Amino acid sequence: MELSVFLCLVFGSSAPLWVAACFLDATRIIPIKLPLSALQFLCVFAAAILSTRLAGGSVSGLLRRGADLEGIPRLWRPTVFLLMPFTVFLSYLLTRWSGALSETRITPLASLAVFFAVYGVSAYCEEIGWTAVMSDLLLMRYGVIRSGLVIGFTWAIWHLIPFVQTHNRGSWVFWQCIFSIVFRLILVKTYVLTGRSAFAPIALHATYNIAFSTLPYYGSSYNPMYMTLATLLTAALIFSAKRTAKSAPDGTN
Repeated sequence: MELSVFLCLVFGSSAPLWVAACFLDATRIIPIKLPLSALQFLCVFAAAILSTRLAGGSVSGLLRRGADLEGIPRLWRPTVFLLMPFTVFLSYLLTRWSGALSETRITPLASLAVFFAVYGVSAYCEEIGWTAVMSDLLLMRYGVIRSGLVIGFTWAIWHLIPFVQTHNRGSWVFWQCIFSIVFRLILVKTYVLTGRSAFAPIALHATYNIAFSTLPYYGSSYNPMYMTLATLLTAALIFSAKRTAKSAPDGTN
């Protein structure tokens, strides 16, 4: 499979959503700051399916990889669900200690069901592309760090316009892009450590989105600078972990 085909499909199909979001401001309709262009996760999913089909691969096999919980070593199963909520909570504490916290209203618990459904689906769609397709292609030639940086920068660039369309300040967009790169390094490393089960990055991705959205108020208190600092600490822990016996060689650490 050609990586360039996958990326062209992702960016080409996402562009209409970026344009549409300029005319329909979804952040004024829903309580959480998600622009219409946030629907671009569907573009990654479609690109993964189409590029796999064009390369003669098994689409059903690709889709099944996102449900491979059994392939994750038992020690890692609770970790992939708890790691990012812990990191988000740490970032929240850092924000409070800094005095930068301005929002204290609590997000309604009834929203959790919606968050689980929406973010579970979106994380599955994205990681089928970024992990099961792009990570695999890069890890065949490069190590974890180089692969993670390439995907991380691509991921940040792909998110740049939607980040701007949240109407947050430039500093927020900058730090959220830096966070995206660091987070992607964690996703790639965890993918390798768990025996290349695509479910692990899906769980990490979904639980991050769920956790930050439940911060006061619908994520309004989320600060990407402190999230980046917390994620760097998490990355240090993940990169110090040993690879499991089931994991395939990754070329570096």
